[in-house]
Amino acid sequence: MMDSKELQQIVNPSYTTGKGCLAMLMSTGDPDAAELAKSIDFSELQQGDPMPDSEIRREIVRSYVVGQDARYNVWNRIAEQSNCDVIIDLPCGYLPHGLAAARMGKTYYGFDLPVVINDIAPAIDKLSTEEQKDKIHYCSVDATNFESMKKALCDVKGRICIITDGMLALFNRSELDQVCRAVHRLLSDFGGEWYTSDAMSIDLMALSYEAAIQKDPEIVRRAVVAGSASRSDIDNSENPFVAWDPDRLKVYMEELGFVVELIAYSELLPKLRTADEDMMQRLRTSYSKMIEWRLTAKKEKHNVDPHLPFNVVSEFKDGVFKASIQGRMDTITAPELMKKFNELPEKAEAIEIDAAKMAYISSAGLRVLLIMYKSLEDKNRFKLMNISDEVREILETTGFDQFLL
Repeated sequence: MMDSKELQQIVNPSYTTGKGCLAMLMSTGDPDAAELAKSIDFSELQQGDPMPDSEIRREIVRSYVVGQDARYNVWNRIAEQSNCDVIIDLPCGYLPHGLAAARMGKTYYGFDLPVVINDIAPAIDKLSTEEQKDKIHYCSVDATNFESMKKALCDVKGRICIITDGMLALFNRSELDQVCRAVHRLLSDFGGEWYTSDAMSIDLMALSYEAAIQKDPEIVRRAVVAGSASRSDIDNSENPFVAWDPDRLKVYMEELGFVVELIAYSELLPKLRTADEDMMQRLRTSYSKMIEWRLTAKKEKHNVDPHLPFNVVSEFKDGVFKASIQGRMDTITAPELMKKFNELPEKAEAIEIDAAKMAYISSAGLRVLLIMYKSLEDKNRFKLMNISDEVREILETTGFDQFLL
């Protein structure tokens, strides 16, 4: 009888690509990758290689190493430069991004298949300091399922930065639609940004070949496509991330409600271990032809009728105080929420405020929310949800968004 890992391997055979990425990163001399590799089983990589050993294969492998060096360090640069404190790695694979993000002071969430998470989570835990452990989280999710990702982020507050490297071209069209809609919902709920260069992931390897080996990149493109075709039984021909047509992909993303910004990959490229100054110049020239996509959720107006009468509906159960607020919470009405909170039979362990129908909040209302927020031992258990554009603007103007959202 097959164990759970064997079943996962049959259902999701593409996960082994992540082990190959770790092996290539290790060969760049990255110390985190070298330590992490000691806990990862690479035996599966020896099976089913579609490319026989040859000089062209060895050249392509060398360009892959350079490309992996670039991918890993561009990911780190995006995370570091993002104004979001929470970084979501989708999919995280077997790379040590969590350690890098924690050193930046960022909170890191690695999302991937259970077969990957079961390996990478304990391996990274062994390499992490106690302080880093608090910042690094690994979660098994289905990227097509919004609820699974939202559940994994149940303790997150504030803006998120999602970075996707090497996943989107694997889906058929209906699966891709679900993934993009799920990410859009996450960005709508939390605010933030989504980065991916998946539309040109094969170009990255081909252009690395051009720069590192100084030969026609079409050679490696054909080899990668042939190898991918031999490993995949999914029809992804209708997936716009496979077509290498930026105009078509831009239309697709805009139709799903994203605002699209295109960034030359060369602008994000730091100095690499695998390249001297001459090669770095060639890489920047080659990578200027490649695009990193920055996507944000188009804001939909969420306005509330300013004439709604004030009302608070609340409940207290299992230590959680929940309140739904309607209308204006100002000097006259804010004390009503304060009264309900003060009358709790015991101290609240968590607070959830639904502001979907809150039309306005004054300094008096903000003061009440602040008192409630400060009453919690675990401040992360305060949640202000479903706020209107008007209320969000007030929170941002007053600086209350820094801890209430």
